[in-house]
Amino acid sequence: MPKKIDHDQRRRDIARAAISVIGEQGIDKTRLVDVARAANATTGTITHYFEDKDAVLLAALDHVAQNILFMLRSPDRPDDLVELASLILPLDEDSLRDWRVWMSFFGRAVGDPALARINKAYYDEFRDGLAAIIRRQQAEGRLSPGIDPAMTGDAIISIIDGFCIRATLEREEWPEHRQKAQLEAMLRPLLPKAEKRRSKGG
Repeated sequence: MPKKIDHDQRRRDIARAAISVIGEQGIDKTRLVDVARAANATTGTITHYFEDKDAVLLAALDHVAQNILFMLRSPDRPDDLVELASLILPLDEDSLRDWRVWMSFFGRAVGDPALARINKAYYDEFRDGLAAIIRRQQAEGRLSPGIDPAMTGDAIISIIDGFCIRATLEREEWPEHRQKAQLEAMLRPLLPKAEKRRSKGG
């Protein structure tokens, strides 16, 4: 009997291979033959699953974005939002590669309205995911009710984007301890805890 192929898994494998190549070479220098080589496949296999190079690149971007969204939705995620955000930092080779991929799409999105819309949709999901966590922690009495969840979600994303771009480009100057300290200094003031209610007899 012919071997059963998991087509969804094959697409994911190709997307991961594209991430690896983009992370090393950048988008402009990435060729389908490079992706095929990294995926231990042929270019014919790549074009069987994806219409063209742009479709492969978008799959790579989606894979990176879905990893972040998975962290936001996972029941096993850290309760502390600063600790959760630290999981996105470029602290190791895999996360550094993911940031290189994410950054590679910024330049393209400037001149590509369709890609800009896709990029915005991811950011909207990131913000909404963070806002949902903030609202839940406010309802639990852990975070101040004065926090605006959506605005704070956007602020967290902007802060992470800003200094993680530097940490990716200036890797030697941004070791793990500096990244985590910077994240703590920038995010903690945005997340004041709820004031404890005094008992009537206190």
